[in-house]
Amino acid sequence: MLSQTVDGAKLRSLREAARMSVAALAEQAKCSRWHIYGIETGRWQCSGEVYDLIKEALDADDDDLLEEGDAA
Repeated sequence: MLSQTVDGAKLRSLREAARMSVAALAEQAKCSRWHIYGIETGRWQCSGEVYDLIKEALDADDDDLLEEGDAA
């Protein structure tokens, strides 16, 4: 389990800037599009594995995705 909190608004902003659909990101992160939607809306968090795949898909780092104060 990821110990930091993904900022859903940051995730959505990065995904949209990359012109990537929820479905496309979900495919690359090996999870459902509902899971990505849940992360973006703050309903759910993700596992470390899914988090790493999201970072790779969006070419992002921790500062780009984590809530303020959680970035390493």
